[in-house]
Amino acid sequence: MTAHASGIPFATDRPQTWQFSSDFEGTYDSFGQNLEWNHDNRAFDSHGNQVAGPGTNTFVGLSTFIHYWKVPSLPHVGFNASITLPEIRTQGSQFSASGIGDPLIGGLVWYNPAPATTLGFQAYVQVPIGQNEVSTNTWSFWPSVFYDDWYGHVNVDLLLGGILRGRTLRSGQDDLSPGNTFHLNLRVGYSISPPDNPFAIPFVGLDYQTSGGTFNQTASMPLSNSASRETTVGLGVLFQFKPNSLPFLHQKMYDQLSIQYQHSVSGRNTTLTNGILVQAWHYW
Repeated sequence: MTAHASGIPFATDRPQTWQFSSDFEGTYDSFGQNLEWNHDNRAFDSHGNQVAGPGTNTFVGLSTFIHYWKVPSLPHVGFNASITLPEIRTQGSQFSASGIGDPLIGGLVWYNPAPATTLGFQAYVQVPIGQNEVSTNTWSFWPSVFYDDWYGHVNVDLLLGGILRGRTLRSGQDDLSPGNTFHLNLRVGYSISPPDNPFAIPFVGLDYQTSGGTFNQTASMPLSNSASRETTVGLGVLFQFKPNSLPFLHQKMYDQLSIQYQHSVSGRNTTLTNGILVQAWHYW
């Protein structure tokens, strides 16, 4: 039996996740750490009703390194390349699995039509080389588009994307073709201080995902009740720390720390989201 990170993709997003500036010289780097905890005591059945869940606790860490650069001939455009390593642990009374999951490798490009506005596209490949207990054993491609803008003190941050999956191959098991996923991630935050000198930004979130069903290639038949969907809402706060305001750290720009609580409002054939998500970023 295996376990892998479930839930809605990019659920740890917060305000300004997709805000990038092309107003910099040279290159810079960042490191981010996401921590997710979900109490899997409830689930949605095939009719959308709440039923007893597996009763496990799922912990997911996402460690990301990003390198940023510009091309002089494109003054309002920026690029980055990244690698993300998932750390996964699922534990219950009759089941436990943990390990390093399948890494995501890729990057993005953004454009600033105005100083406070960001539009962009990103793409990642998930490589099935994680530890056996937590690997998906499936190649997948993650494309998405994003938008971020300020309206006075209000920040709007939006991501629309999908996951296109290849065939799942496990030794001694049937070959499977899992369905593809579409997801939406919206964050709306309000900066208590002026947006050009931010500190605390309370926010609300809305996340949605829908995934197609799985087809058993070996048996030439679909798996029943394998298509899923889920909608969640969340509340959180983002803290911003001015460059060189933190001890022992050289900050290229504002470092960030966010914490949010999320809960499902509807779903089908999936564990109900009821968890805490924390995200921290350092730039140098």
